[in-house]
Amino acid sequence: MRRGRLGGKLFRHPASAMWKVVGQDAAVTMLARCLAEDRISHAYLFVGPAQVGKATTARHFAQALNCQGDEPPCGECRACRLIAEGKHPDVELMGIGGVCEEPDHRDHRTDGSRDIRICQVRRMERVLSRTPYEGRCRVIIVDPADALTTEAANAFLKTLEEPPPNVVLILVAQREEMLPPTVRSRCRRVPFRAAPVAAVARALEERWSVPPERAELLARLSRGRLGWALATLADEQLLAARQAAVDEAQRLADAGYAERLAVAGEMGGRWLRDREGVLHTLEAWQEWWRDVLLVSVGRPEQVTHVDQLDRLRRQAAKCEVGVALRALEAVARAAGELEENASPVLALEVLMLELPAPEVAASVRSR
Repeated sequence: MRRGRLGGKLFRHPASAMWKVVGQDAAVTMLARCLAEDRISHAYLFVGPAQVGKATTARHFAQALNCQGDEPPCGECRACRLIAEGKHPDVELMGIGGVCEEPDHRDHRTDGSRDIRICQVRRMERVLSRTPYEGRCRVIIVDPADALTTEAANAFLKTLEEPPPNVVLILVAQREEMLPPTVRSRCRRVPFRAAPVAAVARALEERWSVPPERAELLARLSRGRLGWALATLADEQLLAARQAAVDEAQRLADAGYAERLAVAGEMGGRWLRDREGVLHTLEAWQEWWRDVLLVSVGRPEQVTHVDQLDRLRRQAAKCEVGVALRALEAVARAAGELEENASPVLALEVLMLELPAPEVAASVRSR
């Protein structure tokens, strides 16, 4: 057991904290060591794919920083319980659509906001200027930090350059390149990666009592994202929507250009009101074509859709490896262009034209 000091108060941290995060051993080890050796940075940047445990780890780190137990984060003391419930007065989440204190502003949760605004950062600065009310330190979790507007990020930079005492800032981001280099350089970077599929399956079985076969399927479909697997476990409609997207990917592979362009128009028109839905559809298409490619090169044991091998084999028989690879690249390129604010209809129409045409597949088979 080691002793650390924060804000002049002595507290104890074990060499290995009691974290409950699946498949992120490197990140947890780094943070636990910071706690044990009293090397707490004023700002951290948790970066990695969506739903792999970044936000969960941020919450556990906030608990560990304020824990009143002997083995932080104990999960049982008053501080840990309040943080888990989102009610601790010194731990706050700043996210998209949060409240601000500008007299002429409404609660941005009600106005369709898609960004973290400068007025929210100004409110955060006022909060941080106060000493901790109950905990050892104030913790602000900014999630998703890559949603900070340019003005908000520049305002946030002042806090990063001159942080108040007894404050820890945790920025959670999927696309760190969206943050200014000046912001990134003032944070300690903590990388997160997709967890091993076996670790996700084991956690689903042991912690959530999921039957082994279903746990294996959800773990494969999640591709190492425990958060996705748990969300799908709680809402069967998510799995149904994913299957519908996969069915559409297979249908479009055999569809003519008129039908494809009609789908592009529908998805492009939906982009502004359902951005996440369109991206999730493209993600499902990417994984479908990745599986087709794996079957094409003789690696069926690595596919994500283990329950659809027969369909994958039929699709792989229609096109050679290069055709499947180009389809995978085209879907990934379209998703990237949409996230970079390209014309949604145009980006999706180009994708439809780049998918393998039925006549191309037929000519491949006849060689």
